[in-house]
Amino acid sequence: MKAAKPTDRQTALRIFFLMALVLVFAATSGGSLLAAPKKLATAKAGDCAACHGADKVLPDGHAPTAAMNGEACLGCHQKGSPLALYTKMPLSHFHQLKGITCQACHADLKAPQALSTEQCLACHGSFEKVAARTANVKPHNPHSSPHGNPYTACDLCHHQHAKSENFCAQCHAFKFVVP
Repeated sequence: MKAAKPTDRQTALRIFFLMALVLVFAATSGGSLLAAPKKLATAKAGDCAACHGADKVLPDGHAPTAAMNGEACLGCHQKGSPLALYTKMPLSHFHQLKGITCQACHADLKAPQALSTEQCLACHGSFEKVAARTANVKPHNPHSSPHGNPYTACDLCHHQHAKSENFCAQCHAFKFVVP
């Protein structure tokens, strides 16, 4: 049985309701569908609700985080423990918990731009220093690429607002855990 084709009036009503829904969403998300919430720039380190709103991001029974910073989180979430957050949270969250705000890296919060490797290294040290800190990673130091500069850009593996990835695994069988 073939479905009836909607009338022009039905199509117009659907478009109207969709537009109304978009406008309501935009009004409740800081006025923009794509921009981060306005509170984000001034959010305290552990204030999950400042960015996530009413979305549930922590498990039931989790300690209140509004007054926490990175050190407080490490009380339960130490690297190597089953509760480690090392690969479970975007790097933007780790930066926030260490007191590094969005504005520290993105001067223009209304139109933030992707960071360059130079901007990352300004805080994290020279590429040689970063490579020295990961010298014991096996089977190969991920910060010591024999392929040259195009393969040393931080954002090939490390993503602030999305899950990081093992860029090397596209060609190699390296099983790095990328924070």
